[in-house]
Amino acid sequence: MPIRFDSLTVADVPRLTRWLPEPHVRAFWDDGERDEATVCDHSFAPNRDVPGFIFRVDGHPTGFLQTERIGEGHEFQPWAMRAGETWAIDLLIGEVEQTGRGVGPQVIRAFIDKLQGERPDLHRSVIGPDERNERAIRAYGKAGFEKVGMLDDEAGRRVITRLNRN
Repeated sequence: MPIRFDSLTVADVPRLTRWLPEPHVRAFWDDGERDEATVCDHSFAPNRDVPGFIFRVDGHPTGFLQTERIGEGHEFQPWAMRAGETWAIDLLIGEVEQTGRGVGPQVIRAFIDKLQGERPDLHRSVIGPDERNERAIRAYGKAGFEKVGMLDDEAGRRVITRLNRN
């Protein structure tokens, strides 16, 4: 299953906007109502330092992934490495027919390999799924992540999982 990551472009906004309200996405990625203009403004806001990617499986656009370096003051900072880089990852599988097929763990592993190739100081990745999102938590475990804590925030309780590299 070849997986490719393409940087999010304005041309991808209609697809991402279509994925966001899908029930399987919205259950755990609810940013409220979003039209194309709102998604575009959010994704390409000045000074936004959260790169987004459309991932393709077997050449087909399948989902969205974003990543962010964890620095001082970030909500995941308590789980960051003291030395080296820690990056947060968040993803959604937009195409419902791709859910439950083992795509998530493969995408996560492939993306972390890509990111580490670009950032040799990457030593830890952190993901914080909603505690009710059992499917995502299982997928992250299959990708090598381990549960290390809980975070209560405005979105609810999140299970903090991390993967150490090197």
